[in-house]
Amino acid sequence: MNNKIYLKILFTILGLILAMTIAYTIDFSKKYPLPITNRISFDAKLKFIREHIDSDAVDTIIVGSSIGLNNIQGTYLEKVSKKCNSVLNLSIYEATALQVEQLLELTDAFPNLKRIIYSAQYSDFPHIKVLKDYDPKFLIKYIRNELNPIAYQALISRTCNNISFCMNREAQWDRKHMKSNKFEYLGFDTSGSVPLHIYGKDIVDHRWRLPQPGIMHPKSFEAVYHMAKRAENKNIKFYLAHQPYRQPLYDKYKKVRDAMAYFDKRINDIFKQVKGKLIVLQDLHLNDDYFSDRTHLNDKGSIMTAEAIARYIDKVEK
Repeated sequence: MNNKIYLKILFTILGLILAMTIAYTIDFSKKYPLPITNRISFDAKLKFIREHIDSDAVDTIIVGSSIGLNNIQGTYLEKVSKKCNSVLNLSIYEATALQVEQLLELTDAFPNLKRIIYSAQYSDFPHIKVLKDYDPKFLIKYIRNELNPIAYQALISRTCNNISFCMNREAQWDRKHMKSNKFEYLGFDTSGSVPLHIYGKDIVDHRWRLPQPGIMHPKSFEAVYHMAKRAENKNIKFYLAHQPYRQPLYDKYKKVRDAMAYFDKRINDIFKQVKGKLIVLQDLHLNDDYFSDRTHLNDKGSIMTAEAIARYIDKVEK
């Protein structure tokens, strides 16, 4: 075989591999979240917003960790509230308070935003991790569909240059993230909330009966101050919804009651310095029928909190 024929075969093979790779990555991007960030729930949320949310219509944003994602159904907030007409749940799994502060930089994508609801529990506050390699300006363009075709194709190629990573994500997606009886569930409702259907045998024992330590880092409370101050500067109302703890654990353990009281005091102290409202949802006294574990609500409980928040907002803003 002479050199010309050899090179022709080689380049043909390389061209076919490249074409197949491009075709796969385009197909992948339509079905699964591109690995833009370092966590799948964030990638999935970005894809959801880009494909399903009218950014110009959003007037209410829910933000938080899984305590935000699972514990408020944005669709019911819309149904009950006269003020919250277009709700987006921007929460992602395992978000620290400092990461939530970073997430709120994305609110610049929503020009008609009127209110922010930070859904939290004291167990969100011990860690001070931040999002790394975080570029909110680029992500805003992505979720608003403002990347030009060349930039978007470059993004697809760059994020899926590790084909094995994308294939692994595809293989795990349905099994790990599309089952509503698992805490990794990423089946968004129309607002981006994730209602959990965890009952009976699906309940994880240690998550159900053991309380969390009352460790809270000062920087987490500083992050809340920064969030509320940023909202105030932009004339956006800021609410912190302190989500309920399982009532039997709350009643049994003084350390849980003390932690929640300390949390409320620190938040109220912040709201004496900057505009904000604390919504204490433990006052709902929800029984175990509404919980998936000690702090995560199931799909019945997250309706109850959404409706309570809706009533509170309508009363405050009437």
